[in-house]
Amino acid sequence: MSRVLLALPLLALATACAGPERTAAPAPLPVPAPAPAPTAAPRAPDGAAANLTIPTRLPDGSYATPNRSISAAAAAWHLRAAFNVAALNCNDPALAPAYNQFLKAHRSALKAAHHALTREYGDASAFDPAMTRLYNYFAQPPVMAQFCATAAPLLHQVAALPAGELPAIAPAALAQIDRPFTDFYARYDAWRADLAAWRAGDVPATPRLAYATEVFRAEPHVGGGTVTLAAR
Repeated sequence: MSRVLLALPLLALATACAGPERTAAPAPLPVPAPAPAPTAAPRAPDGAAANLTIPTRLPDGSYATPNRSISAAAAAWHLRAAFNVAALNCNDPALAPAYNQFLKAHRSALKAAHHALTREYGDASAFDPAMTRLYNYFAQPPVMAQFCATAAPLLHQVAALPAGELPAIAPAALAQIDRPFTDFYARYDAWRADLAAWRAGDVPATPRLAYATEVFRAEPHVGGGTVTLAAR
């Protein structure tokens, strides 16, 4: 009996030395993820204004430019207008002499094209405003760099052609000059879609599907970035 009484004080002493009972530290609260930084609005391509009026996009993906579906006479005269704008606006001193050579070499074909196109419009009251719009079309600032890069070598090439060759190559040459404008319109339409998605809070899907505009026009004389001229 005395052994039992002796063990009880030892048990009490061991319990006192054990110290207070430890409890587990509380788990840290989850830190919320930072809000995504706001993205800037997409910018219009090539430094263009945000309120441009561009030609209508047709069901086949091409654009209703002034150089689409025109007569052979119109193609020759429109090409003359493009070369005139290039000589005046492109930073290349060699273009003015080339343009004068072009006018001299193809004087007869250009005179015939002018008469035929004037008859198409009926009179000067309709023809003159249409030509003003055409010159303004070729002088669009966002497209000027690519227009000059395309029109300059073509001007030198066409100016060196023999007289009488202009009607045969004008449609293909004009289609090549028109390409920088239709490419710009496609980029501008894509930007409009991106801007609408940004305003709605959506991230535009990437990569974006785009029209391959080269398949929408037949350019049998165009190849390798230059007009292929058939020998006669």
